[in-house]
Amino acid sequence: MSTQSRRNSPPSLWEQAVTLWNNLVLGFGHPHDLMRWGWMRALEHRALGHWLRDLEALVRRAIRDDAETCELPPLKPGARRPKRPLPQSQVDMPRFRRSYSDDCTTWKVSFRMSTRGPRKRGPHKNPPPSERRRCRNLAYRIEALRRAINHRADYAMRHARRLARIEAARLSALAGYIALHDSFSPRPSPDQPTAGQPALRSAKHIEPG
Repeated sequence: MSTQSRRNSPPSLWEQAVTLWNNLVLGFGHPHDLMRWGWMRALEHRALGHWLRDLEALVRRAIRDDAETCELPPLKPGARRPKRPLPQSQVDMPRFRRSYSDDCTTWKVSFRMSTRGPRKRGPHKNPPPSERRRCRNLAYRIEALRRAINHRADYAMRHARRLARIEAARLSALAGYIALHDSFSPRPSPDQPTAGQPALRSAKHIEPG
């Protein structure tokens, strides 16, 4: 592909995601800025939530497209993950690692491919502009998006493996159901004619004609 045609080609999903993430940070602030502020106006909180939902949907679509092109080795039946060595100290355990509000890389966040249902709103759908809301969760979501965009290949491979395991489990369950159904299905007796086999009548029941 020439440089001119590449320049005129539409941007990829990941290029769109990078552009939207940069514009989001320029318009609303970096994740550690939101964590430092703690609160933001209700109207800005709602606008940022809409931006995040659109960007998360775009990143999920990009991950699914990349996962379809991943080449995975065939899954081994009954294969289990090797056990990780036990940590030598409490600091080495991921769940006990300390996170710092001013360091996004220490936050315990992860980008999820599944979406949650709509949240139930209270009686006041339109809060007053003076109302303020916490922005901690929004900062976590922005950081999770940053990691998914920067490590897109790992997320696509992880999603492809998850889909492969789900498909293998579905085929295994289907094979087990078919085997169970065949074991309980009644078998035709030797005297009972089967489908496609004409019934044999005894000679003594044949009327002369």
